[in-house]
Amino acid sequence: MRVFISALIICVLYVILHQYLLQIPANENWQYNLGMLFQGLSLSYIAAFVFYLVHNYYPYLRTKKKYELVINRELNDLWEMCNNLTYAMKHHSKVNVYDSLPYKFNELVPKQLQNLPVCLGEKKFPESIDINDLKSHSLPPDEEFNKKNKSLIIIEIGFDKWSEALEYVNSNISSTLNKILKLKDLIDEQTILKIFDLEKSVNDFKIVAKIYEEANYETFENGYLERQLVKFYEGIEELKKYQIKHIDSINKKS
Repeated sequence: MRVFISALIICVLYVILHQYLLQIPANENWQYNLGMLFQGLSLSYIAAFVFYLVHNYYPYLRTKKKYELVINRELNDLWEMCNNLTYAMKHHSKVNVYDSLPYKFNELVPKQLQNLPVCLGEKKFPESIDINDLKSHSLPPDEEFNKKNKSLIIIEIGFDKWSEALEYVNSNISSTLNKILKLKDLIDEQTILKIFDLEKSVNDFKIVAKIYEEANYETFENGYLERQLVKFYEGIEELKKYQIKHIDSINKKS
């Protein structure tokens, strides 16, 4: 857009300058004709730019403002769900990927998977959760968490296995992705690409979880899964900006 605006400024300046140049007699006819040619091209570009603003850009801004709250809400909900999953991974592995800034996903994700147990038996289920242990990136656990006989809680729904929780998260990512693709012209391309990576990483995690659970593996140590989980965390960071926008919009209303 900046390039087009710069070209518009140049065209407007030339049109103004040409009015003064017309007062100076041209030495040759080709000089006059060349000046009139550039004058015509400049006026055509200005007219085209105004047409674009009226028929394309202004309707786009109006539509974006109309659906922005919906987009922010949907992506905020997706962030909350994925963030619940990261909290569960942190809680059972005892490794916080959001340990410090800047985030060292490439270093901490492999460590988290190496310590993340595949099977979540009753002995591994904690008696209590220290709320003070939560970071700014983690949602507070459900108030009834300790009373539920489930090892994994995703948006107040309990699961006994990673594969079950990941199936639930993956289905919601796919549903959200289908919604925002209908509004792809109103969303940053980077965000859409990150959600695609998010969907693939969770789906791969789900497949590995099913295989490892059936084979009774102890942890999720897996080189390929490590690379996919890095993309998973990067996708969550992309969604976090929409969570911030959603909170800001709620605060403005209140």
